Amino acid sequence: MFSNPKRMKAARTGKESWFDYYAGFSTAFVRKALNDLLPDREGKVLDPWNGSGTTTAIAYELGIKSTGIDINPVMAVVAKAKLLAFGVKESLVPLAQDIVAKSCSGSSEVRADDPLLEWFSRSGARSVRALEQSIRKLLTPLGPAEPLTTSGALDSISDLAAFFFVALFRAARTFVCHFQATNPTWIRSPKTAQEKVRPNAEAMAREFIRNVEILIEGVVPLACDNATTILLGSSERLSVETASIQAVITSPPYCTRIDYAVATKPELAVLGCPLRTDFVDLRRRMTGGPVISPIQNLPDDSWGHACLDLLKQVKSHPTKGSEGYYYKLFVQYYGSIRRSLEEINRVLVANGHCVLVVQDSHYKEIHVDVARYIAEMALDLNWSLEKRLDFDTRQVMARMNPKAKKYRAHTGATESVLWFRAAS
Repeated sequence: MFSNPKRMKAARTGKESWFDYYAGFSTAFVRKALNDLLPDREGKVLDPWNGSGTTTAIAYELGIKSTGIDINPVMAVVAKAKLLAFGVKESLVPLAQDIVAKSCSGSSEVRADDPLLEWFSRSGARSVRALEQSIRKLLTPLGPAEPLTTSGALDSISDLAAFFFVALFRAARTFVCHFQATNPTWIRSPKTAQEKVRPNAEAMAREFIRNVEILIEGVVPLACDNATTILLGSSERLSVETASIQAVITSPPYCTRIDYAVATKPELAVLGCPLRTDFVDLRRRMTGGPVISPIQNLPDDSWGHACLDLLKQVKSHPTKGSEGYYYKLFVQYYGSIRRSLEEINRVLVANGHCVLVVQDSHYKEIHVDVARYIAEMALDLNWSLEKRLDFDTRQVMARMNPKAKKYRAHTGATESVLWFRAAS
């Protein structure tokens, strides 16, 4: 019924290539899942970890109502951009040229606390900020100083404005790409002011226009237009009506210490996210992130026997940091997963579908069987497991850590597709 969900980097084309996001599944997987689960196109689909918007984009193309929710403002913008209608395609380059012209004619001050100054010199930051302010002025109702990272602001950003923000994300990323570490999700900061990049306005404008032209290739005719909503929010508290969703298709963040906030740090800076306050808070609130929240929930029986056994093994492991850090990290992760599943259960209709793509991992020599833990939590919610499909993958973070071979020879992983039905 379901195909391998893994995205193959070399095969990514169209909207799938718009934003290089580490996590996610392929458009082919979502399209087949939607065709199988909702063949009559009736009902509503939800992705509570919507990421770059694959679920909502494909649902939109198929004419299925959908809602996508993500806690990261950058991903909400990317997901909105993928809803851009084909009818505006011919006007995108002229509009981009108008954005550049307005950015050159206006004055854009760079505050002393502008987050772009993390990587850019003041003049370089000004070249990015001028384009951001021009997009804001021409295509949004927002004022020049209004933050772009709140629910209210993101609700007012159209798919057209989001498209140009994504082009600006890509342009800015071009100039900071050499700060990317071996870990593809980590962006380092320059150690000295001399290391900061200094693109002038002309160079930034050229890169912006170039990326608009690249993105245009992904703007294609849609089979049908239908209602799609992109929201900023947490999977643990969904802004969705009870018993209103027929199918959930999603992939929870993996429990592998990937810092999804840092992975989008330059893009968050483009949106004006304060790196010393709001960014720090976002890192703490993201499911699967490596930052331990000061508020810890205690495990309980609803997490399942297997998950509780894992926590005991991690807590008692002799390796330094096992009890003081990693145990807390796992408790935080599975607490978030449990609360999120409870919310999904609330919004699903009776006998509704929930398709989850999850990946196992290891803590030292201990197997972290995420699929089993989630299956036990789902059983506690009176869900039934209709099907489980396992796929081997070698695209894992553990392969970048040579110390992993000290505990096990195989550094691959199993990616599982779990299809559940909610209680009747």
